[in-house]
Amino acid sequence: MIPNFIRIGDQMSYQREQPTLLGFICSPFITNITRKPFFGSPYVLGVDLLKVEAHIYLIGAVLGRALQHKLDILVKLLFVRGSEEHNVNRVVALCKKDAKKNLEEFQSQFGREAVTFDDFIFYRGIGNLLRTEGIELSPQDAVEAYQHGDRRIKKLFGQKVDSKGIGQRIMVLLLQSIFFGSSFPELTQTMYQKAWEKDRDFWAGAWPHGLVIPEELKATSLEEAEKTVLQIVAAYASKYYPELIDTFGPKGVSAT
Repeated sequence: MIPNFIRIGDQMSYQREQPTLLGFICSPFITNITRKPFFGSPYVLGVDLLKVEAHIYLIGAVLGRALQHKLDILVKLLFVRGSEEHNVNRVVALCKKDAKKNLEEFQSQFGREAVTFDDFIFYRGIGNLLRTEGIELSPQDAVEAYQHGDRRIKKLFGQKVDSKGIGQRIMVLLLQSIFFGSSFPELTQTMYQKAWEKDRDFWAGAWPHGLVIPEELKATSLEEAEKTVLQIVAAYASKYYPELIDTFGPKGVSAT
């Protein structure tokens, strides 16, 4: 859990002028899933949130893997400028610990290793929803039932989640996934490749409700995905950290 002393998204007036890299990546997703009714507060659908979380986790893991040897520089872009170094170091240590803990919890809960990122994040989230409601279905069966119009599952997946705090939640997940990718580069490669081979529509953003994933963030092969996320980091750095642009440009990152 990210401690209160370095909450992502604090200092909002500053953030409007200079977002962190986390906000820079997550903002298009948050915008796409947020629904704004004529009356009432903005909200997101639970199923859309889970899908975006899975996609964000994949992007972060790929980024962490690609820059596993330059994390000390990448970290500068992840937090509000001026954050105290010892606080940042504490958060980084927590994220690395969580990466291992999440894997162990998945293995304990399901009795097997995670195969893909949708398995690790999306279907795990669906499983938690099902257990909360006392519905005895596997996550995969529930998704299939949803696609066939099962009313009970549609109601479950269509639950509205207040949008307040969603941005913080997604950015924290992105931060954690970056350290998953850097801590487990080989596992990240395996999970990515299996996810892409298993369900290309999922990672291409072909989802219900008309949810659209930004074109530049749609997953392709691992090599192309790495190029894409590095281009995004370079674009961010060129605007907010021009002194670091050579680090994240094509010549600054060696192939992994």
